[in-house]
Amino acid sequence: MAQEAQDRPVKDRLLKQVQALEAAEKSKVIKTRERQAKIRPEFVGHTFAVFTGEGYTNVHIDQDMVGRTFGKVAPRTAPTARSRYISVPERKMRRVAELVQGMPVEKALNILNFTPKIAAVHIARTLKAAVANKLSAEGTSHLNPEDLFVARVTVEAGPTAKRIQFQSMGRVYRIRKRYCHLNVFLGERAGAGVEPAVKATKALAEGEAAPETATAKAPRKKTAPAKPRKTLGSRLGGTVRKAGKTKAATTPKAAKTTKGRKSDA
Repeated sequence: MAQEAQDRPVKDRLLKQVQALEAAEKSKVIKTRERQAKIRPEFVGHTFAVFTGEGYTNVHIDQDMVGRTFGKVAPRTAPTARSRYISVPERKMRRVAELVQGMPVEKALNILNFTPKIAAVHIARTLKAAVANKLSAEGTSHLNPEDLFVARVTVEAGPTAKRIQFQSMGRVYRIRKRYCHLNVFLGERAGAGVEPAVKATKALAEGEAAPETATAKAPRKKTAPAKPRKTLGSRLGGTVRKAGKTKAATTPKAAKTTKGRKSDA
């Protein structure tokens, strides 16, 4: 019976690849998409590239992983927020999703609010849910909402609902209502965080002096003294009219003209 069991062909494809590598005395990374396959004792010491939904992750099998599935060893990359069965075609959803790739969350929401497409409403709603999920998971004490950006937006094809529309002369037109699934992945800006702000608040609570900012150290600019305003008399070149007198100051030119008029008379 033991000899018959050894002569039987191996049905497990992964086990067959492992046995072929051991027979050839080679080391090679085995790529697989079988996340539900269980790890056998023969897999110990080998490296498998397990598909995580977006790419492959190398997993080196040790004795503690025996009996578990590849899905448990290499968890799937989960989106920050996901909306399923949206009644928008996949093609139209992708055109709007390309507008906000790699942008900060605040700027992405401003673009979506002013985009006249029904797909922009669904993406903005999912993006707000992603921000709420990220903040609830990590907490506002370790994360600033201003440091989040849209790392990636993926759109998957959903089912297609088939309908008919009756036309003239007994004809029937086919209507296809396409659905899609929307995934939003958020990332955090490198070197961002709220540690400096937390340290400043702790220092103020303990009574320490807060560090001076650059604006506090900058000296104030000196303003030039205001120049005295010229009076009406100085502008005309005559004497200034005093209070209580009604005689106007006459210029030399005006006096000559009056003399000439008297002589003519």
